[in-house]
Amino acid sequence: MKDVVSKLIMVIGAIFFLGILISRDFRLELGLIVEDVMFPLSGLKFHVVIFIMSILTGIYSNIIQKYTIDYKKLKHAQKVLREYQKEYMEATKQNNQFKLKQLEERKSEIQALQSEMMSMQFKPMFYTFVVTIPIFAWLWEKATASYELITGVTKYGNVTSKLPETFLKTLNPDLYLINVPFSGQIHVVTPVIVFPWWLFWYLLCSITFGQIIKKVLKIGV
Repeated sequence: MKDVVSKLIMVIGAIFFLGILISRDFRLELGLIVEDVMFPLSGLKFHVVIFIMSILTGIYSNIIQKYTIDYKKLKHAQKVLREYQKEYMEATKQNNQFKLKQLEERKSEIQALQSEMMSMQFKPMFYTFVVTIPIFAWLWEKATASYELITGVTKYGNVTSKLPETFLKTLNPDLYLINVPFSGQIHVVTPVIVFPWWLFWYLLCSITFGQIIKKVLKIGV
């Protein structure tokens, strides 16, 4: 039963990941579901909302990793693979056919170990997707819809035409404008290098707090 639930969560996570990339309507529906839960935050400045969400998703994703990854087993597997690759390279350079034959006999064992490592690393990622992607979709749709309301420019299809009145009321233009160095006041969808500013800010906060949370929870130690 546990394996069935685990696989189901992973499938849902994969569907969420593909869904927000392929379908704007799917992303919008996820965003509206999250809005029903997160509406108390709608009155805050958008960069503050992202700050809070990055902390919440950081805590959630790191707890998932802590209890789904056997780090001792993972480190052992990584050590074995490193040693195998080192031996293989040395045997190849020396044209040591006897050693190469021995290493070839271990190939199926090493491939099984690589597969197990990938499974250990991907499993918590898809678990995390189940919560993180709906939040991400919510942030994406709020940023996009607010830009459309302010400028009248449609970026990803006519988002606002599909939004309920309760959602539209949360899109106060002042909440989505931010002062940044060198550029002054910009909207949160304004590109920073290749990313919209809101995504750049989300990634920056997530990476920073993710590392802090790892230290606090002693993940990977």
